[in-house]
Amino acid sequence: YYSRLSKDNAIRIIPIEGPRGSIFDRNGVKLVSDRISFNVALVYQDLKNKEKLIRLLVNTLCIKRKDVEDAIEKAAGKPYAPVTIVDDIDRDKAFILEEESFDSRGLVVQTKSMRDYLYRSIGAHLLGYLSEISDLELERMKEYGYRAKDLIGRDGIEKYYDSYLSGVDGGIQIQVDNRGRLVRTLGLKEPVKGKDLHLTVDINLQSACDKALEDKRGAIIVMDPNTGEVLALSSSPCFDPNLFVRPGNSSERMKLVRDKRMYPLLNRAISCIYQPGSVFKIVVAMAALDTGRIGRQTRFNCPGSFTLGMGKFACWKEGGHNSQNVVDALMNSCNVFFYNTGRALGIDNIEAAAKIFGFGKITGIDLPGEAKGIVPGRFWKRSVKKERWYEGDTVNLAIGQGYILVTPIQVLEMISIVANNGLAVKPYIVKQIDASDVNPAPPHNLNFSKNAIESVRDGLYKVVNAENGTGKRARLEGAAIGGKTGTAENPGGVTHAWFCGFA
Repeated sequence: YYSRLSKDNAIRIIPIEGPRGSIFDRNGVKLVSDRISFNVALVYQDLKNKEKLIRLLVNTLCIKRKDVEDAIEKAAGKPYAPVTIVDDIDRDKAFILEEESFDSRGLVVQTKSMRDYLYRSIGAHLLGYLSEISDLELERMKEYGYRAKDLIGRDGIEKYYDSYLSGVDGGIQIQVDNRGRLVRTLGLKEPVKGKDLHLTVDINLQSACDKALEDKRGAIIVMDPNTGEVLALSSSPCFDPNLFVRPGNSSERMKLVRDKRMYPLLNRAISCIYQPGSVFKIVVAMAALDTGRIGRQTRFNCPGSFTLGMGKFACWKEGGHNSQNVVDALMNSCNVFFYNTGRALGIDNIEAAAKIFGFGKITGIDLPGEAKGIVPGRFWKRSVKKERWYEGDTVNLAIGQGYILVTPIQVLEMISIVANNGLAVKPYIVKQIDASDVNPAPPHNLNFSKNAIESVRDGLYKVVNAENGTGKRARLEGAAIGGKTGTAENPGGVTHAWFCGFA
């Protein structure tokens, strides 16, 4: 019976898309969801009057005739299934075409879920975006339930948690008469919605950070150092993820992809590596105090430069800072003090300390594309540069210059260790999947000495609060703030500016 119906082309299988899970901020504010879009589809085998259909679509939708002809030709490749030929049309036009479909054989108006980023470009690098699965990806992933024209996560939360967010498609099997009208339903498989994600992020704070970076290149990350919950993660320049949801290559999308000057799709917070400059002095100070190579009262004189062999290394302040201990040197960001401290500590201890603080490896934040950076040392230079390590390399590294490269998320982890009195936490963004809590990794103690932690914290407090502190612009009435500024040379252009702090 069913075989005969099939031969008479009386059975239709209409897929019902499983909606993707929504994304909420820490306070339950919806950031990303699905909205209903209306699509024009064609069952090519039922098409009786091609010219009539072309005129109807051109006049109703105000689109080019050539585009309609190409779409119909594409639908001919799958004659028995509804093939989308025009996406996301206006609702009123969808109603017009729905009425016309009774007299236009083969024409079908379908509803489909379309991803909607409610805050547009705010938090774009954090949330990521979707785009249509490619033929190559489909070949690799079809055994996991993916189909042609499915949207998959390309970056951010959308990519990292794609398997949780993706819904499971259903479908309805119907019998139609010789005009394509429904006779009865033969079977139904209900679609299943993807899981909802609840983030650690506060959308108001995220908006403030994004606004602060407007028209600049850079990154801002805010984290609760007690738990590792990321409250905001901004990267600039930004983009609107809604541009990637529609199929095809729009001019706005291609402009984003081809921008080789600003690279708006790049997540600078986790995927870009930079020299840290003077923020790295925190690592050197902690390591030198913890190993006893210097004490809190150890002093080095800064005349404005440091001589090593035939080389001369400058301090940023012409004329120097005179006699400095570690607290003063952090407050003033004195290069000469840290040249001396770096030599006293030695490259092997600096390299080891940098790795303890998390440099040279990923933090493990739940976002794709995190870079490891580089922590240089004797073995690294011998294997990569084919040269031995020199004393000049050590003094350069002691102020965060030279071969070292770090990400902003690693610098965040470093300053959180100081804020936490030596406890390290793992940064994370998703705190709940549907009703299930995500248990963060427990803090672990790096066992720095009390003297090292207190001395560095005192220095960082003075950076912001002392009259001559290099970070005094971060001072805020009613809040105790510590931090460290950094200015790193950039062979490709202007210097990189850093500030890391805690309150």
